[in-house]
Amino acid sequence: MDEIRKLRGYKPSIYKTPSSKYKTDFADHAVLFCNLLKHTKVRWYGVPFDLIYWQERIIRDLFGIVNKETECRQFRRAYIELPKKNGKSELAAAIALLLNCTDMERGGEIYGCATDIEQANIVFDVALNMVDQVPELKKRFTFKAHKKMLYFQPLNKILSAESYNKDVYNASGVIFDELHAQKDRRLYDVVTRGSGLSREQPLTFIITTAGYDRESICWEMHEKAQAILDGNIVDPTFLLQRALGINPPRGSRLVSDRRSPVPAPRLENIFRCVSCRYL
Repeated sequence: MDEIRKLRGYKPSIYKTPSSKYKTDFADHAVLFCNLLKHTKVRWYGVPFDLIYWQERIIRDLFGIVNKETECRQFRRAYIELPKKNGKSELAAAIALLLNCTDMERGGEIYGCATDIEQANIVFDVALNMVDQVPELKKRFTFKAHKKMLYFQPLNKILSAESYNKDVYNASGVIFDELHAQKDRRLYDVVTRGSGLSREQPLTFIITTAGYDRESICWEMHEKAQAILDGNIVDPTFLLQRALGINPPRGSRLVSDRRSPVPAPRLENIFRCVSCRYL
């Protein structure tokens, strides 16, 4: 597997438990799968999805750190908090496809969730476009437009843009986009409390920008992540990554200002950094 670029300086998550191990081949296969996919937007359309540092670190931690005995994933919930325009939709779509194509769990179901159908469709459409650009995947998937579903032949239903009142039972994977936009926790509770009851290694992948509603489910996840970082609680199934840098003061807003650069972390890998300041 010499074709896989090795992540320089990578070390498994500090939250890897003594009962877990890092399986290099598991992580390498996951990275290779993602690199076979292609970007779906503007001038990057058709360009190989070459994972940047923070993306590859997440993939290696999620899919490479497994229980020593069962070799099932240690992390069952991932909370990723990053600024906009940092490649979140592409990573979420890649993970949805990765779960379906590599877990090989018969009867597996991966659901895409967001605040409304339009938002949920963003990750779904990216996944569909990624499949369409890779002949090896395209010939194995069937698209059901009226149900907004992709079927991986002959095994699994993969991704569905769900509405609030749609029950999700026993999901093997949940991709939750922009959790901060949720007005309440009902959809989150439906897809997380009812999922994974008979699955060996269910995964809930949450990726969102930060919000300011301190009564929301997103704030609850944000505070849990902070408590884990501070060492106040321990949850070996919870993987987190939050943007490094300056936290905006409560109630502030972001405006363009060339004099006060506050670039999003590693944003230069995708776009030119936008200089900004907080008011």
